[in-house]
Parts: sequence; structure tokens; C-alpha cells
Amino acid sequence: MSIWLLIPIKRLERSKSRMASALPPSARQRLAWRLARRTLRVVARVPEAHSLVISADLRALALARGLGLDTYFDVWEDLNRALTAARRYAVRHGAEAIGVLPVDLPGLTAEAVRDLLRAGFSDRGLVLVPDRWGQGTNALLVRPPEAIPFRFGPGSLEAFRAQAEAIGLPVRILPHEVLAYDLDTPADWAAWRARRAAQRAG
Repeated sequence: MSIWLLIPIKRLERSKSRMASALPPSARQRLAWRLARRTLRVVARVPEAHSLVISADLRALALARGLGLDTYFDVWEDLNRALTAARRYAVRHGAEAIGVLPVDLPGLTAEAVRDLLRAGFSDRGLVLVPDRWGQGTNALLVRPPEAIPFRFGPGSLEAFRAQAEAIGLPVRILPHEVLAYDLDTPADWAAWRARRAAQRAG
């Protein structure tokens, strides 16, 4: 089965706007770059999936190509539209299942990505990875690739599940300590710093 992982990356200067109260613009850009670089280096070590980086950021696209990853240029203002366009590209090139993996998972590992791939259905179905609040969707894997429209945003976990159930598509919820932890808000940033400090102290 050909699994494609869609990895969207905003222009670095526009990234992490929700952290404006916690970090100045230069720090947000540095954080966004570190997260993107880490994510791309991790997925480059997972040949079980074909990774497609979606971005208009030339630095991110150059890094992706240098790591041997496929790229899709998209000046996207809306995440779901960008993912939909990239998915069409992937399907035209043989994708039989589609995963979506954001770049703001600071603890991401190759094994965590493989956990997502292993949870996929062999026939048809949707795997959803909840965020740590159990409301957002931090990753997904769907087969067939165009079974449901993308609905990332507030309350996306329930929106995805409802869409799948409406068409009889099996759903598997995959709680995952690594994939559930994202950096999107000042609260996330404070919690991550506290967690890292505790790990270093331990």
C-alpha cells in the first residue's frame, strides 16, 4: 500500500502567530524553523511512507528536497484547501492512503510516525490522533485517500469522526503521548518548557 504523508509548513514569518503574547516575532520564527527542521529530518528516516511537504517557504522546501522528500508549492491561506490540493496531487501519483502530520510536534520521533502508520486500516478506515485536550486532531491517516474532506480547526476531532460515521467509514482513535503534544498556544509553550525542565531535572 502506498501511504503518503502530507506535511504542511506555513511561511516561517507567518508561523506561530497565536504565540505572539509569549514570544517576539524573531523567536517565533526560530521556533517554527526548529520544529520544521526536526519534523522533516524525522520523516526522512521513515521510508515506509512517501512524505510530501506543502509550503511556500523556500527555505523549508529546499530543506525537504535536500533530505530527499517530495515537495508541493502552495501559497496557502487556508490549511484545509492546501491539504486538499496536495492530496489530489498525491492521488494522481499513486497514493492509496493519506496521512497528515503537522510540524509543531516537538517530541516527534520516527517510531511515533511508524505507530501512526501501523494503526492504519488495510482496507478502508480513518485513524485520528487527538491532541492532549481531546478536541483537536494532531495527525490522521485515511484510506481511501479522498474518503472525507479535511476539517482541521477547532473541534476537528469530533468533526472528522462525525464525517466518517456518516458514510460508514470505520474510525480508530489513537491516543499517543508523543503525537498528542503540540506547540500552538502560549499555554502549550509554558507546559512544554515545564516538561523539559522536569525531564532535565529527572
